[in-house]
Amino acid sequence: MKKNATRIGIILVLVLLIAGAATLGAQGQKGEAEGPITLTVWNFKYAEEIGGKAFREMDRLFMEQNPGIIIDHQAQPESNYYQLLISAFSAKSDLDVFLTHTDQRAWGISESYYLLDDQIKDVMDTYADSALEACSETKSKDSGIKILPLTAQGNGFYYNKTLLKQAGLDPEVVPSDWNTFLNACEKLKNAGITPIIYGNQGSPFGICFTYRTILGTLLSSDEIDGFTDGSTTFKRDEYVQATRMIKELFDKGYVNVENSSIPYFMDGITDFQAGKGAFFCGLNSDIAHWKDFGTALGYENVGYFSAPVASNAKYPLAQVNQGAGIGFAVADHSPHKEAAAKYVKFMTSGEAGKVFMDATGAIVPNSTIPVDASNPMLTDILEKMNSHATPDIMNRVPGGMITDYYNFMTLYFISGEISESRYIDQVEAIYRSNL
Repeated sequence: MKKNATRIGIILVLVLLIAGAATLGAQGQKGEAEGPITLTVWNFKYAEEIGGKAFREMDRLFMEQNPGIIIDHQAQPESNYYQLLISAFSAKSDLDVFLTHTDQRAWGISESYYLLDDQIKDVMDTYADSALEACSETKSKDSGIKILPLTAQGNGFYYNKTLLKQAGLDPEVVPSDWNTFLNACEKLKNAGITPIIYGNQGSPFGICFTYRTILGTLLSSDEIDGFTDGSTTFKRDEYVQATRMIKELFDKGYVNVENSSIPYFMDGITDFQAGKGAFFCGLNSDIAHWKDFGTALGYENVGYFSAPVASNAKYPLAQVNQGAGIGFAVADHSPHKEAAAKYVKFMTSGEAGKVFMDATGAIVPNSTIPVDASNPMLTDILEKMNSHATPDIMNRVPGGMITDYYNFMTLYFISGEISESRYIDQVEAIYRSNL
């Protein structure tokens, strides 16, 4: 009897010990689940003075509303950003959220991007359809979403009304018609004013951006989409016409040599802000846009039009619209996907989106963000982007051809080392080889 009692006592002690251990373990697990988690965020714009300040405020708001999540926001260089991303994906290193473009640089490695469809069902209708299409791996506004858009992006021409007036031109007449545009350039040149500021050193962005705007007026949306699969060719008449229009600007001296040999980012931009030229092919969001130029020159002194429009243009009102320029994505290997998705939704809408738009001038394509309708230039740009949007050719062509494409632009337009026919043949050849 005594032995049985002893055995029962031992068993009770063991049961209590096991129960206690289980309780401690459960408490530990509960504590880990409820304890703060850290989201590591990579951002190639975080080091910028204005952008970085905005992101820090957006992070502060998020952490204030989500005390269980800590944001570790890290600046990364843009020059080799996608190589760094590939390395992080391969090593499955600490990375939860990252800023990304919505072009071929992203889609070439999109298998490492987390599919957000299930996480954004409650907010999908707040994003512009064109933005979601640009952020979808399947180009659908309803599925395949792997990025949430922070900016809508496009190209257009800004002009300095003060310089046009100095050249004897009516600054309130929009010089968007091709012949009117050439006439304005001629009068500006004769008045000793640089007509067009181009930044083409390193990468010929000035030329490339002008191509985008002109081709948007000459080609249908379907024809531009055809650059994704080879059904549209660089040898077609419209591309030849756009090439000759841009070459005419060079041949007539409307683009000064020194302006062709400076980088677009940031020298070309700052030269236009400083009033050193009358026309500049800029962006609608992110940088080199309405806010940058309106702040520098005075909003009343800056005008905008979508493109120089040829007399035979089939789509004279077309406004190039990428749908989305940059956005936030979640790494597929992140252990905190739900929290990361919550963060990217927050950063691209509502209070945080307005902080970013107000600070940087970016157009955030989300209906929960109120837009300042008191700014006529911004209102005009938004109306054009919403009502007359056409795809951006550079969001359709294969990403692998871009470097060579830029090289041939330089050889033809700037150094004059190749003929028009050879230039177009070479562009078509690298396009076909990269399909």
